[in-house]
Amino acid sequence: MTTVLIVDDNPAVRQLFDIILGVLKYNTLTAPGGEECLNILKTTIPDIILLDIMMEPMDGWQTLMQIKASPDTKMVPVIMVTGKAVTDDERCKFSNYYADYLMKPVSPKYLQERIELALHAAAEIKPDQPDMQPHDLL
Repeated sequence: MTTVLIVDDNPAVRQLFDIILGVLKYNTLTAPGGEECLNILKTTIPDIILLDIMMEPMDGWQTLMQIKASPDTKMVPVIMVTGKAVTDDERCKFSNYYADYLMKPVSPKYLQERIELALHAAAEIKPDQPDMQPHDLL
């Protein structure tokens, strides 16, 4: 069964995604922020991560770069989730590191479609491709 890590500082959003994904037969883990996400990733590697952008003190972009800098998690697809549009600057700077981004609110059907698409795309990536160096962006 596919495991999804939900990272969002809003408890209501985490709970809503947790319920929706549970109904859709995904295993879920939740984290209220970037630091907690990284702590979970020290012991458990999910199949995919839903990552809120606007969080404090560590925002989603900073968390994404930490995820992609780790050899253990760099291949885990990350879908950025946001209540605001991704700027051209953010898209240009980070697009190589996330699988997709979703605008809140998102319908359960669309969420499932985007998760499955990201998982399928990640399965197509060959392990012998050159390593990304996200720390160069920090």
